[in-house]
Amino acid sequence: MMDLNLQANLFLYEGKVGDYYLSGGKKVEITKRTNKRIYLSSGVIINIKKLTNNFIYLDSKSVVRNNRSYPIVHQVLRDIEGYLLYRIHSKSFIWKKYC
Repeated sequence: MMDLNLQANLFLYEGKVGDYYLSGGKKVEITKRTNKRIYLSSGVIINIKKLTNNFIYLDSKSVVRNNRSYPIVHQVLRDIEGYLLYRIHSKSFIWKKYC
């Protein structure tokens, strides 16, 4: 059994155009996808970056609150984690797809 954070990262990284999750009762959909970017219907752009040792990670612009910088991708991943948890408990989640 994988943890929800890893599942959320895989959901976003492997997602195709048309895949969606619910956030606050609103549907957020992947509208466009390139090799280096994921565009969401909420206006958020997620960058796919690669380090020199071939480590891949997700990045985005940040918001500044109380003189601290918070990448938007962290909130997106938390929203996806909540959606996956909701789907698990509602019995409508196909668990094997992300395990």
